[in-house]
Amino acid sequence: MNSVENTVDAPVDLSAFVALFDEAEALMLAGDPGAAFRRLARPLNELVDPVRDDPDVFPQLIRTARDHEVFKLLQQDPNTRRAFDKPRGYAGDAVMLDYYYTGVPPSETSAFGRSVFATTTRSPMGLSVVHRKALLRAYIDDAIARKPDARILSLASGHCRELEGSLVESSMFKGEFIALDQDPQSCDEVRWRQHALRANSRVRVVESSVRALLGGRHTDLGPFDLVYSAGLYDYLELVVAQKLTARLGALCAPQGRLLIANFVPDGYSRAYIELFMDWHLIVRDDAAMLDLARHAGAGRVRVFRDPHDNVVYAQWERG
Repeated sequence: MNSVENTVDAPVDLSAFVALFDEAEALMLAGDPGAAFRRLARPLNELVDPVRDDPDVFPQLIRTARDHEVFKLLQQDPNTRRAFDKPRGYAGDAVMLDYYYTGVPPSETSAFGRSVFATTTRSPMGLSVVHRKALLRAYIDDAIARKPDARILSLASGHCRELEGSLVESSMFKGEFIALDQDPQSCDEVRWRQHALRANSRVRVVESSVRALLGGRHTDLGPFDLVYSAGLYDYLELVVAQKLTARLGALCAPQGRLLIANFVPDGYSRAYIELFMDWHLIVRDDAAMLDLARHAGAGRVRVFRDPHDNVVYAQWERG
């Protein structure tokens, strides 16, 4: 008799995950969301890492996590909920980043949601986002201190919060800062701030996409003394990342500096953001970032991680 292939997912043993979810739920109900989140960070990573690429196990694990009561509790956190709902079509949008920067939830957030929000936005991965903004501002200020008429490009610029308090907003800056993003709401926010500050129009907003940049548009943008892209590479497949890095490198002036960033595979709460925030990143380690830079023809490259060990950076200067 011919066998018939069973197309229904075979059950797998997810008891270790369920036990962890149960423990996190109990801790949250006991008023300790910080301890609950820590249980859903490194310990959950250790369980998820071996099965993440298993097409039989991982989809069942996602369903199990989202059917658990702990998922409903976590959705009271506006940070977790926004990533899951994706009102702008993707997780990690500029409004979410503002949650991390300010640590202030929306006014309608419940008391329980506020306690979870305080935990997720000040987790090590959240602190990596905060550090990234400070680092970008330092690069911007350094470029202007060295060359007051510097030209700077931010790709996938979002709300450009790194400009707040930077030398770009000072009379010292005589150059041009270009904020390029495909999200019209993010572009409007940058325009609004510049108008509110009565800035000297040295910040120019370009509403466009990576596809347009790679497709030959914006040939008149460069050259730049500083080009950076901090939150984009987490969503780029390898071939696109290679092409984009080469394009950005070509936009740099002689001695111009390029900085790109990416979350790492062993990020503190990677499994949490996948299971409970539906936020799936394309991660890269130090060697992969070095390869990207070298593939683009970079000579002198520096690769480093942030103090929280969640984001890796590659910086190179055009010779």
